[in-house]
Amino acid sequence: MNNRKTRRQIYSTRNLFVYQTRHSTYAVEGYINNKRIRKRFTSLEEAKGICHSLEEGSSTYNVVRTSLTTHQVKDAEMASHSLPDGYTLFDAVELLLKSHTSQRVPMSEAIDQHLRTKEAKSLETYKQAKRLLGGLSKFHPGTIQELTTEDATKFLASVSPGSFNHYLRACKGLYLWAERHEMVRANPFVHIKLRGRVRDAAGASVLSVTEARRLLEASKDLHDGDMLAYTCLCLFAGLRPESEVKRLSWDSVNLEDGEVRVVIGKTNTPRCVEMSENLVKWLRKCDQAKPIWPANYRRKWSDVRTSAGFSGGVNPEIDKGLKPYVKDYMRHTAISNRVRITGDIHGAATWAGNSPAMISRHYLGLVSSLDASKYWSL
Repeated sequence: MNNRKTRRQIYSTRNLFVYQTRHSTYAVEGYINNKRIRKRFTSLEEAKGICHSLEEGSSTYNVVRTSLTTHQVKDAEMASHSLPDGYTLFDAVELLLKSHTSQRVPMSEAIDQHLRTKEAKSLETYKQAKRLLGGLSKFHPGTIQELTTEDATKFLASVSPGSFNHYLRACKGLYLWAERHEMVRANPFVHIKLRGRVRDAAGASVLSVTEARRLLEASKDLHDGDMLAYTCLCLFAGLRPESEVKRLSWDSVNLEDGEVRVVIGKTNTPRCVEMSENLVKWLRKCDQAKPIWPANYRRKWSDVRTSAGFSGGVNPEIDKGLKPYVKDYMRHTAISNRVRITGDIHGAATWAGNSPAMISRHYLGLVSSLDASKYWSL
């Protein structure tokens, strides 16, 4: 007796049957249109599918091995018949994926991709771009393609005047990158022009006594006082935030002698800064177990600024209607009040780590004697 007839059939159709071989594959055998069929498959489902395909219209089917299910094969065949002449299924899928990508890239995802190119070049450039573009992402949580020129104008109107050009450059850079990568067709920021340098009416950026007091109170009340030491050292010692306060530890603050030793400043020259009586008084209120430059500095400092009535520089929506916070506001205020109360240009220059020419050019006559007296009594 023929061995094939004695093999146990595990599946059959009208003209074909399936059995399992000793090699654990699945054999399809039989006759279709007087043509013998002998095929081997790795799965029973695949063998069953071929049986049905051959039975339904043998002369129009090509028998191939595939990982697709029977339903997927039928869908592919229907789609193929629907395509215009000269197009393949691969062409259709590629076109669909391109269209899908270009229409549905969230702003946050596009910014993340763009920032990776910045990170490879410069950590400082990356940090600045991340901060500026983070504001755009919060303003527009939709896709990068949906932002219009009107939206771009509204976003830039929400940032502080002193930061306008920084935000505009960052946003233009993002969309230029997106255009190169065929993510967008147009740059909504392209026709918006940079502004001239913004200055206060008095020609310098200094805080009033009331504004300084608000910053002190907000620093004391928010985040368990984490920002208080930072604010005091900027307001009353005139230290530079990034290059001096950020690197300062309590070991460099001598409350008994009334001195702060700044190891690394703008000129990389160590100097001792004399502390005023009110600075010593405020620093004694600080918890010296905490760092002077706290963790999550940017978020905490933003909260202090907005609480005191200034733009926080993080969320443009929150910043609407608030007074712009100018860079180095507290340092400029400290130097201006120092030179007014002492009347000593050279002494103020040494104290601030500046030149006498710089003091004369930028810090003379910005505050009254009465306000300076109030300031150093805060």
